[in-house]
Amino acid sequence: MKKSSISGFSITSGTDLAFAIVVLLSYFATFSNTTHTSLFLVTVLVCLGIAYITLGIYGFAFIQQSQNLSVKLIYFLLQIVIGGLIVYFGKGVGINAFILLPLVAHTAMALDQEWMLITNAGIFITYVISIMSFSNDWAIVWKGLPIFFAGQVFILIFTEMAYTEQKARIKVEKMAAELSDANHHLSEYAAQVKDLTISQERNRLAREIHDGLGHSLTTINMQIKAALAIMQNNPEQATHLLETAQQLSSDALSDVRNSVSSLREDNLNDISLVERINHLLEASKSQDREIVFTVNGSPRVITPQVDVSLFRVVQEAINNAIKHSNSSLVKINLSFEEKDQIKLEVEDNGQGTDSLEGGFGLIGMKERIRLINGAVEINSSKGQGFSIKVTVPG
Repeated sequence: MKKSSISGFSITSGTDLAFAIVVLLSYFATFSNTTHTSLFLVTVLVCLGIAYITLGIYGFAFIQQSQNLSVKLIYFLLQIVIGGLIVYFGKGVGINAFILLPLVAHTAMALDQEWMLITNAGIFITYVISIMSFSNDWAIVWKGLPIFFAGQVFILIFTEMAYTEQKARIKVEKMAAELSDANHHLSEYAAQVKDLTISQERNRLAREIHDGLGHSLTTINMQIKAALAIMQNNPEQATHLLETAQQLSSDALSDVRNSVSSLREDNLNDISLVERINHLLEASKSQDREIVFTVNGSPRVITPQVDVSLFRVVQEAINNAIKHSNSSLVKINLSFEEKDQIKLEVEDNGQGTDSLEGGFGLIGMKERIRLINGAVEINSSKGQGFSIKVTVPG
């Protein structure tokens, strides 16, 4: 199991400190209670103690980073042998025999449950063999055995709980960091979508103004120039040209009103969808075109996304009728009759088309409806007009 690092005091650093303290205390107890200790024995114990502490701190840190089970088992085998020799040469004086207990904590942190139990059984057997080797007295072994076993079980349970809590905290911190990153990326994505939407809407309006208003003003200018040129010689033709220019200016004015309506932020809480459609149709009135708007069922509160999407469909359909269809009649029907659906139908009696690939307006309309889980059906053919049927949840 790979150790994860977190800020603050960790269970691993606490175990290292406890490991060193237990070893030093056991050595202090050993030398304090031994009256006849040879230089050789002292040297052996000191060397074993240094090896035990060094391996217990740095060796354990190494196996924590390793995923190799063999490396971990070699570490515990070496430590158990060294610890058993320390107990044997120290003759279990004082708390000398408890020098094996820090290894119990290491098993809980570095091994899975099966190998943890096997290794702890090895620690327990090593304790028994070490005490029996220097004492040759089972009474002495049994005297310390319950305390050693109780300490082994307590350390195993406590370390397992503490280490599990630390791993859970690390996981929570990692998830919190990932969530924070995800929120940051989501905010950036939302900002990019907003900028892209604004840019697309500006480009669409720029195209509408250029293709609609620009074309109309150019034609009006040409009509007026032609009328002025023949005013003296052909007054009737000049009058006809001026009347055409007047009609073109009326259509251009409708284009401007529609563009301004698209730019304006409507307050959906104050103006209902039906009222806003009526305002749009009022601005789109023309002597040569009749627009009939009917509402079936009782209008109800709908989400802003659905409200805006339906309004944009009507707006695009009216723009299409004004600019391209040459229609004299446009019918708009908004139905609230079904409980969970709202239906919108717009049809005109214009020239129609055999190509339904559509420009940016129709593409944008389909995208809007798809984003709110709605459906769009567009039908048209040459000389048969144009119709749009929209069904959205609501």
